[in-house]
Amino acid sequence: MITIADIVDTLGNNHILWRTLCGVEIPVRDGRPLYTVGNAAVSLRVRHEGRDAVLKCYTHPNDNLQAIYGTSFHPRELCVFGMDGRRQWVDCLLCEHIEGETLDAFLCGQDARRHVGAAASAFDTAALRLLRSERAHGDLKPENMIFTPHGTIEFIDWDSAYVPLLEGRTAPETGTAAYQHPARTAEMFDKHIDDYPIALISVMLHAAALDPAVLERYRTLREFPLHPRRIAAGETAAVTHTADLFAARGMAAQYRMARMLTAPTPYLFSLETTLEAACRARDAAVPPDAEMPELDQQDGLWGYRLHGEWVVPPLYDWGFEPTEGTMLVGLGGYSHFILRDGRVIVSFPRGCTVKPLRDGRTVVRGADGSCRTFDLASVWGGGSDKG
Repeated sequence: MITIADIVDTLGNNHILWRTLCGVEIPVRDGRPLYTVGNAAVSLRVRHEGRDAVLKCYTHPNDNLQAIYGTSFHPRELCVFGMDGRRQWVDCLLCEHIEGETLDAFLCGQDARRHVGAAASAFDTAALRLLRSERAHGDLKPENMIFTPHGTIEFIDWDSAYVPLLEGRTAPETGTAAYQHPARTAEMFDKHIDDYPIALISVMLHAAALDPAVLERYRTLREFPLHPRRIAAGETAAVTHTADLFAARGMAAQYRMARMLTAPTPYLFSLETTLEAACRARDAAVPPDAEMPELDQQDGLWGYRLHGEWVVPPLYDWGFEPTEGTMLVGLGGYSHFILRDGRVIVSFPRGCTVKPLRDGRTVVRGADGSCRTFDLASVWGGGSDKG
């Protein structure tokens, strides 16, 4: 049996025997290669034919790797000599090096507080692209993502991935427990195996941008406050708190994803449309003279359509028809005035009763029975609230 130590010793040798590869340069320090270990494999940053690359050498075979990696996978490529002197050919992966740091390292670094919001948006974009593709990663976690200098997220370590060529097989593993729904089994091996970890990681990154305690917990314990097994066991107070963070700010897509985390199944079939709404809300830009949309509902949730197309996706608990260029919507007990591109203008505390605008004003009745007149001009600068 080949061990990690056997592979490392072989790669530190001046005379490495490859089956097909050539032009592979192994950096060494004090006579030893620089490597990391994970999932019964040794990974190294190398030079291949003058370019930066990553070499991964496996101690155990994985029958799915050829289908996952294609020509980047090299079966029986490296000749390794064991402690008993016997030699064995081990499988290798040689792929492009992605510049940047893992999301795990970023979250524990000094710049995380200032840039975690950008990381959350980058993750949403990468996750939506993944959901729209034919494959699934199988083990999404911060250690398996690179936050690049260009502000994008790239996923790495696809050894547990699902691709169409593997349809009908069982999963070689079921991912990392801290990010996977406990009901996921090896028999669940299809396009939806990333649903739950995508929702969880997106929710936690956006929550970290709002609440420094989320980031501090990750730095201290290397885990987020929301843990799938605790949620499945009925400990939902942290989910409720996180959802409330989003509801209070009118962050409808994040609120819906937080609510998804209490689902009894790992399959979240509305995740793609919700994540699409999150990305659209970030990038939306509607001209000021655009035609106003109409209130509509789908599956009990409310949004706004224009010429039959959703311009504000149905993510809200309730809504009013547009008045004076704004829409009044409700989310998790909070009321919000939003623009036709979904951006929040102003929010009101939980329990307040608010009516649509009339002549730029509305009456706000508090949960304690108090009333005040709200003037929208106070938001744009120039008006005032009148008690």
